[in-house]
Amino acid sequence: MKDRLPHPSLYVPPHQRLRSTPPDYAFHPLPLSHTQSQKPPFLPTRLVSAYDDSVSEVAQLPEPVAFHCANLDEWRRNLSMLLRDSVKQEVISREKKDRRDFDKLAALATSLGLYSHAYAKVVVFSKIPLPNYRFDLDDKRPLREVSVHTDIVKRVDAYLKEHLSKKSKRTDGIPVNSFSRTSSTSSMATDEGLLEQPELPAASKTALDKILWQRSLQLRERQDYWEKSVEGQRMLECRRCLPAYKQRDVVLSAISQNQVIVVSGETGCGKTTQIPQFILESEIEANRGALCNIICTQPRKISAMSVSERVACERGEPLGESVGYKVRLEGVRGRDTRLLFCTTGILLRRLLVDRSLRGVTHVIVDEIHERGMNEDFLLIILKDLLPRRPELKLILMSATLDAELFSSYFGGAGVIHIPGFTYPVRSYFLEDILEMFRYRLTPYNQIDDYGQERLWKMNKQIPRKRKSQIASVVEDALRAADFKEFSPETRESLSCWNPDCIGFNLIESLLCHLCENERPGGILVFMTGWDDISSLKDKLQIHPIFGNPNRVMLLACHGSMASFEQRLIFEEPASGVRKIVLATNIAETSITINDVAFVIDCGKAKETSYDALNNTPCLLPSWISKVSAQQRRGRAGRVQPGQCYHLYPKCLYDAFAEYQLPEILRTPLQSLCLQIKSLNFGTISEFLSRALQSPELLAVQKAIGYLKIIGALDENEQLTALGRYLAKLPMEPKLGKMLILGAILGCLDPILTVAAGLSVRDPFLTPLDKKDLAEAAKSQFSRDHSDHLALVRAYERYKRAEEEAGVYDYCWKNFLSIQSMRAIDSLRKEFFSLLKDTGLIDGTPATCKSGGNDENLTRAVICYGLYPGICSVVHNERSFSLKTMEDGQVLLYSNSVNARETKIPYPWLVFNEKIKVNSIFVRDSTAVSDSVLILFGGSVSRGDFDGHLKMLGGYLDFFMKPAVAEMYQTLKKELDELIQSKLLNPKMDMQAHRDLLSVIRLLVSEDRCEGSFVFGRQALKPLGTSAVSTQPTLVSRTESGPGGDNSKSQLQTMLTRAGHAAPMYKTKQLKNSKFQSTVEFNGTQIMGQPCSNKKSAEKDAAAEAIRWLMGGAKESHKHVNHMSNLLKRSKKDHL
Repeated sequence: MKDRLPHPSLYVPPHQRLRSTPPDYAFHPLPLSHTQSQKPPFLPTRLVSAYDDSVSEVAQLPEPVAFHCANLDEWRRNLSMLLRDSVKQEVISREKKDRRDFDKLAALATSLGLYSHAYAKVVVFSKIPLPNYRFDLDDKRPLREVSVHTDIVKRVDAYLKEHLSKKSKRTDGIPVNSFSRTSSTSSMATDEGLLEQPELPAASKTALDKILWQRSLQLRERQDYWEKSVEGQRMLECRRCLPAYKQRDVVLSAISQNQVIVVSGETGCGKTTQIPQFILESEIEANRGALCNIICTQPRKISAMSVSERVACERGEPLGESVGYKVRLEGVRGRDTRLLFCTTGILLRRLLVDRSLRGVTHVIVDEIHERGMNEDFLLIILKDLLPRRPELKLILMSATLDAELFSSYFGGAGVIHIPGFTYPVRSYFLEDILEMFRYRLTPYNQIDDYGQERLWKMNKQIPRKRKSQIASVVEDALRAADFKEFSPETRESLSCWNPDCIGFNLIESLLCHLCENERPGGILVFMTGWDDISSLKDKLQIHPIFGNPNRVMLLACHGSMASFEQRLIFEEPASGVRKIVLATNIAETSITINDVAFVIDCGKAKETSYDALNNTPCLLPSWISKVSAQQRRGRAGRVQPGQCYHLYPKCLYDAFAEYQLPEILRTPLQSLCLQIKSLNFGTISEFLSRALQSPELLAVQKAIGYLKIIGALDENEQLTALGRYLAKLPMEPKLGKMLILGAILGCLDPILTVAAGLSVRDPFLTPLDKKDLAEAAKSQFSRDHSDHLALVRAYERYKRAEEEAGVYDYCWKNFLSIQSMRAIDSLRKEFFSLLKDTGLIDGTPATCKSGGNDENLTRAVICYGLYPGICSVVHNERSFSLKTMEDGQVLLYSNSVNARETKIPYPWLVFNEKIKVNSIFVRDSTAVSDSVLILFGGSVSRGDFDGHLKMLGGYLDFFMKPAVAEMYQTLKKELDELIQSKLLNPKMDMQAHRDLLSVIRLLVSEDRCEGSFVFGRQALKPLGTSAVSTQPTLVSRTESGPGGDNSKSQLQTMLTRAGHAAPMYKTKQLKNSKFQSTVEFNGTQIMGQPCSNKKSAEKDAAAEAIRWLMGGAKESHKHVNHMSNLLKRSKKDHL
């Protein structure tokens, strides 16, 4: 249908478009471990439609047939025919013997360059890669029967008629050309302090030149005065000690002679602080100080802030004069700021409104070796910009030796290598540590959980059922090592080593040794993420040594630190006090802590990877690269000879990858694709193909599909009205969408909190030794089965506590992170300002609460934003199970308020994100009703018969009375038109449409979720329907007549959906030895054609019944949809 949006999980684009499959059909399969990742003991000789319902185990007799060469030969012919067919993408079998022999058939498919996968009772062979789950092949997929009370339907109909009557008399309509981008985007950039003042008229240019000349002279006088001062001379001597300063003339000469240069310098060589200064100083010396405008990007805000402070200090001036910084939520710059340090995202926001970077003379992109997505995106834009701005200089800086990669990307740009100076660093690997300190590893002293007895016991259960990816890598490396030179005790410890654990006990033991026995010097401990840092810090703070501030300064270093915390890291401790910093990989290259002499490296970093095939992000600790390990080791030799303790064996280090995979290749691309369209760079795929390393086409298609589903892109991949608004909001599209509807419907205040809360670290803390107390504290905010509404209540009470000057006490008692709550407060203000710039709100505080405190409406807006993040809630005797479209069964994250429930009185959960650890978990969920999902979810299309509605390309099936379905569709259409009108005309008065808003509020607040789930795959298609590219598979039918192999099961499923009993069959043998069967259901009898055996006769009768139900049988029944009669319910007070 026209309004159906194909969902990214339906893998049916022509295989010629996929990078992995060239058009000559010389298919290249995935590795064997992928294509056979879920192998049952056995696959079909009969090919059926992907929409046919499989025969149940009860209805299908076992076929204990051994694997024969004939079966293999038949499948070889079938698969060869598939390869030659330019239309079909896959074949499907539900035969037991083929499932039993799946291993052999999968190997055959692999040899032919095809992909294979087993899904419960179905096996599939395909030309394109297959996901782990296919909803169209799931026998137990929940289908929803919607029930709405008669009184509610009558009231809704009355309101709706009144609204439609008023609407027909109104003449305002949807404005044609009332959308403007100029005011909002320019004001946004002005707020960020990014745009220069507009150019003066030609007559005033002489006066402007004089002003700029005077400013340039003033800047030179100030710089000369500082350089001649005693303090300036001392600072200059310090700078001259840096390796980068020795290359000053070389760097400046290269910049003057080339438009692009690449500077490669080891960590600590001084390139980040010195090269921007070289440029600024030389421009000021040439009396061009007022004309130069240098922007230096940093991947993290802590880097931008700390580097700007250091550079300002070296120039002998306060921050905000010639040197400033700009990061999200804060910044310091003045009229004379000529060198601005900012995050990469800030520069990208400027490019949104100033494609040519007017007034900018130099762009420095630092830390490009980290290969962040924003950095790779920025390089594509700058490469396109340089020919149009020949006077613009681009300097790329990397801390690793892969500079040639970036040089070749920019057509052979010049490369300058600055050697670093570090003192010798002695490395010790795990086997060395165990041998030196006589430390013994056991299965029980490597547990990283403290004070949480249940999980502690679970961790002690050995062996584990499933090996992690980390453990698999280790097993291969250890198998190749021998450790013969080490003692038997050390070899035994290595055999017990658990690579999945960080090793808190070992770290504590090492820290004790260093503090008690080694020379003075800071200790830098690299951890995987904030959770591990927090847990280890809590553990160490109760230690007699590490918890004593007179002996140890214990600090944490991570990307979301507050400014005052960041400064403590760089301060020298008092005499006799040892500094210990627990850090993420941010301390590898982004910041330098000068007094570090010892490094402890856990060897892991928590990073997101993206499985495009299954559309699932995975957040797992993974082994770092060799380059990262070298960077960590180098941190110990900055000021004196150092020591580095690697908590993993040397053989494992040898197996590390050389470099980390670029972020653009391992994360979802939705936000990036939206930015590409907002900048008018043409098609998304073509633009991304110009990246340094372009992402997989499938990942790009997933992102585009998602943006189409949420309504940000139309079918031609152009920005919609909603998409243009979303592009102006620097956040994930789902959060922007939530804010936009909250502003339109007048319930913005709670939505501001929700969007801000989902943008920061979870404010609800769960200390391992106080888990029960923390959960009890959180439960007081929890009701109505929503993590998001719990956050809203926690924030509201936080603001009340703030008024009473009791914030610290409130956060401490309720296990809330005060840093996260402050960040939420700041983000709310920023989001409100951004929405004001769009014109959707007038900017007064009353705007936030114009719709009152309606939690049902808030729940609906949350659904509008988070869709298509939806899972069904199906209850069993003791609990409930959850299913999503792309993953099948999923679990709730343990900190969810819904995870503690045994029953959720709603049929659906919308969630913020899903993450794969070992299983797939959904996080930050809110329960919603049928009405909320249908009205606020997404595009709704008619199904195959009356009263049948579909969403998400057919994954969500709703069955109801035709009148109720018509009510929902009308309301949905009116709501969508209202939102579109407001987006095109932000000044439109929503009060003029309060009758429609009233009926929406009525339905979402009064829906009691009285429907139920039935189970099965997608309904059978009419037999005359041809397969098209939006379907999951192509129809391929053989034998058994028009009903196909599974017509009995199809009929039973259709009747079950309608709440009726299974059909009954009566079969008799005719005089010609043939069999004829009659099927009876719901008081109706239908007779099939004579067949050669009893089983075929029953199938034929079932097929005839299906055709009759769908209006395609006898002449007298043409154009009659008998299926609608089956949906009548026995409850008289429900529709």
